[in-house]
Amino acid sequence: MNRILALAEKELLEIRRDKVLPRLIVLLPTLMLLLFGYAINFTLTGIPLSVYDGSQDRISETLLGELTREDRFRVALRAATPEEVRESLDRGQARVGVVIPPGALERVRAGETVQLEIYLDGSDPNFAFQAQALLRRAVQEVNARVLMGRALSGEAVLPPLSPVLHTLYNPENKTAWFMIPGIIGLILTQFTVLLTALSIVREEESRMMEALLASPLRPHEVVLGKVLPYLGIAFSVALLVLLLGHWVFGVPVQGSLGVLLMGMFLFVLGSLAVGVLISTLARTHVQAVFGTFAYAFPTIFLSGFVFPIEGMPAFFRFLSYLVPARYLIETLRGVLLKGQGLGVLWPHLLALLLFSGLVLFLAAHRFRRQVAV
Repeated sequence: MNRILALAEKELLEIRRDKVLPRLIVLLPTLMLLLFGYAINFTLTGIPLSVYDGSQDRISETLLGELTREDRFRVALRAATPEEVRESLDRGQARVGVVIPPGALERVRAGETVQLEIYLDGSDPNFAFQAQALLRRAVQEVNARVLMGRALSGEAVLPPLSPVLHTLYNPENKTAWFMIPGIIGLILTQFTVLLTALSIVREEESRMMEALLASPLRPHEVVLGKVLPYLGIAFSVALLVLLLGHWVFGVPVQGSLGVLLMGMFLFVLGSLAVGVLISTLARTHVQAVFGTFAYAFPTIFLSGFVFPIEGMPAFFRFLSYLVPARYLIETLRGVLLKGQGLGVLWPHLLALLLFSGLVLFLAAHRFRRQVAV
C-alpha cells in the first residue's frame, strides 16, 4: 500500500506541475454545467416574426399583443404585402410569418371566421413544434376573449380566428433533414481540430518536430504538410455524409453547391488553424484532447446543431455569435433545405472568412514564437 500511495502521490505532483491540465480539469466541468443548465432550454423566446397586417384594427392589435406578450415573438419585419411575408422567411429575416387579411374586425362582428395565413420555418422540427404551439396559444387567447363577449350576448359561438398553417422547407418534419447539416459541421470540427492538434503534438513529443524544423523545410511548410491530409480527410467524410443523407434520407439540395463548398472550405481552414493553435499551447496528447473538448463543447451546444438558439438566455445567445460552427450550419441548412444563395448567405460566409483569418494569424504567430524558443 505504501508503494501504491507513493506512486499516486507522484502522479498528483505531475498533474499539479502541469501548467495546462489543472486549468482544463476545472474549466471543462464548469463549462459543461453552465451549458447544460442554461443553453439547453427548449422554451423559445424572441422568435423573429414577419407580419402583414391588412386590417390594422382591434382584432389585429390584440393578436399582435398576444404574440409579443412575454417575449414569445419579436416583430422583425412589418411586410407591405402578403407575398413579402413568405419572402422574408426565404431571406432568413424571420422564422415565422403571419398574414392578417383586411376587414378582420368587420368579419368577426358579422359572426364570420377570419383565416390567418401562418408560415413556419420547418427546417428544425423541434422549433416548428414549439413555435406552432405558441401561435395556437396566442390565437386561442384572442378567440377566448371574443367568444366570452358573444356568449354573454347570446350570439352564435364560432371561432373568430382560424390559423391556416404552411410548414416550409421540411413539411414532413423529418428530423434527419435537420440533423445531417449539423452532423457535417460536427464532423468537420472533430476531424480538423482534434487530428491536427494531436498530429503536431505527437511530433513534438517524439522530438520529430525538431528534426523537421532542422531540415530544409520552413516552419509554415511543416504546418501545411501536416494539416493538408486532414483537410482532404475532413472534406471526404463530410461529402460522404452529405451524399448518404441525400440518397438514404432524402435530404434535398435546393441551393448552390458552390456556396455550400465555399462555406465548408472557410470553416475547415479556420478549424485547421484552431488545431495548430491548440498544439502550440499543449505539450502532451492529454492536454491536446482536453483543449479540443474545451473548444468542441460550445460548438455542440451553442451552434444550433441540436438546441434552438431562440431558447437560450440572452448571454448565451450572444456567445453563439462567436461560435463559427453556427455560421457553417446556417449555411448548410440554407443551401440544402431553403435554397438560399450567396445573396442571403453572404453574412455567414463573411463571418467564416473573418474567423479563418483571425485564427490563422494567431496560430502563425504562436507557432513562430514556439519555433524561436
